[in-house]
Amino acid sequence: MTGILYADTSPPIPTNAFSLLVPIFLALVSIAYVAISKMLGMHHFHFERQQSFSRTCLASLVNTIDQQRKKIADSFHDYNIRSDKPRPPTIPMVSLRPGDKTHDKEYRENQDKFLTRCQTESGPVFKLLIHRLQITVVSDEFIREMFLNENFSNIDALNELMGVKTFLHSLIKSGKNHDARIQNSIILEHLTPGLPKYQAEMVRALEAALVDGVGPCVQGKVVECPVAIIQDMVAGTVFMGAEVASNSKVLETFIMSMHDFAKILGLNDVNIPFWRRWLNLKLNHFNNPLKHRVQTLSEAATPVILERRRCEARLINEGADAPRFIKERPHDILQKMLDRFDEYGFVDLEDICGHIMLLILTSVHTTIDASTSMVYYLAAYPETITVLHREQLQVLDAIQQERQQERASSLSKGLEISPELDPAHDRDLSAAALKRMVHLDSFQREVLRCRTEALTHFHMARKENTLSNGMVIPKYGMMLANLTSIHANNSAAHGPNPAKFQPWRYIGTFKTMTKVGVDYLPFGMGKHVCPGRFMASQQTKTVVSLMVSKFEKIEFQDLGQAASVLRTQHGNVASPALVFTSRE
Repeated sequence: MTGILYADTSPPIPTNAFSLLVPIFLALVSIAYVAISKMLGMHHFHFERQQSFSRTCLASLVNTIDQQRKKIADSFHDYNIRSDKPRPPTIPMVSLRPGDKTHDKEYRENQDKFLTRCQTESGPVFKLLIHRLQITVVSDEFIREMFLNENFSNIDALNELMGVKTFLHSLIKSGKNHDARIQNSIILEHLTPGLPKYQAEMVRALEAALVDGVGPCVQGKVVECPVAIIQDMVAGTVFMGAEVASNSKVLETFIMSMHDFAKILGLNDVNIPFWRRWLNLKLNHFNNPLKHRVQTLSEAATPVILERRRCEARLINEGADAPRFIKERPHDILQKMLDRFDEYGFVDLEDICGHIMLLILTSVHTTIDASTSMVYYLAAYPETITVLHREQLQVLDAIQQERQQERASSLSKGLEISPELDPAHDRDLSAAALKRMVHLDSFQREVLRCRTEALTHFHMARKENTLSNGMVIPKYGMMLANLTSIHANNSAAHGPNPAKFQPWRYIGTFKTMTKVGVDYLPFGMGKHVCPGRFMASQQTKTVVSLMVSKFEKIEFQDLGQAASVLRTQHGNVASPALVFTSRE
């Protein structure tokens, strides 16, 4: 992979290799002959004649080199004076601080301040020495160009730097030639449309994990590693169904796969030396710890699937009508994948479980990360807990009243009350209830805008490309997006004081947490925008809603550690302790 992030626009240099090599070869042969002759004491006449021949060869070599030098000079003269092809603008390298050998240290100290300096000094496109690479950074409108140009690939960049594709492909047997096609199809066709149905199960699982992880704490309880509780809460039970997920080994597999994946990403971090990263990639490819997790899922799912098939056969033998058949069949992602086994080209159950593992890693891992950040923001801005809890009560009160009116209307018409209007579910944290919580949505969008790392979204050029300003990105050139230019320095898109965290910034606008655009890129944009953002939104909203309903206060045990987690930074795994105080 080349480290030169600009095009080679030098003029062609006319050289005749043969005219240079022949005299060099003859001169070397003659010199060797003279040395051997002298060493063997050959006749003086032969020695003198060979010396004369050597001098002739050397003179010819000097003359040939001089001719080539003149041709090269003439070529540069012709290029600079007569060429009508303009030289593309060079991508500027940002200056280093005195004493710094790379830009890493200055970037880590203050991401936004550093990138503002870069853009002021060098314009919207510039080069940095960061993450052990020379990288082109694009800002403002050039970020859109990077995302929408198919010749700039995010997955190729991640695979080049961390071997992500190779590592993940070791878990599956089918669909390796299509970048995440199967996973995207499952998310878009089954997971996202079914989110309202999965919400009740998600709330139950999240609530149980919260009770186990924190429990009653009226006097306040210190939780040393909050991210561990979030991992237990967001365990991915939606994918395998209640019967499989109830298996303690499966639950442990969900949780430990997150640890394994995070550990592997850390081992393959771009900041470690190349040789260590290469060695880790090779070891993880042949001894992928997640392969054992996939086998555990397959073993746990086998008896459940056999029982499902027996139930299907029974319903068919009983002549069950379509509504009953559909109602009694499971609706989890595992069943959806089994139903489309041939269409997706799966090989066996282990292959299906491998694809489910990919779904868990790519969706649940990011959901855990985002949920943890939101809990830390609740601790850093305690006033948000009061506002969000008040909104939650107002929304649930309104829904309860509406459902009461619907039941009364049904009774007045002599109709039966439908099971969907069961009073026991009047105050459920349903998907419809979460959708009404506009303060919650604004809070989440603002957290993601402020916490997302300023330099992110690695892309690699699949071939040489020219940006709209004429600057050239060569083949294999690495690129990063400068999100400071669109998140922190863009008052036109985000309103006054965009560098400041304002949780209610987006109330009254149509900018929701999942609405992507060139001014908001936590989920990417264009053709490769994150398809799982709707699930991430619903799960993080549920996590935050449960937190504000259960706890009156969430505080940092050491307020000085707040800054370390309020802004994501590559390689930072800080998880400072929090103090939870439950509501009476």
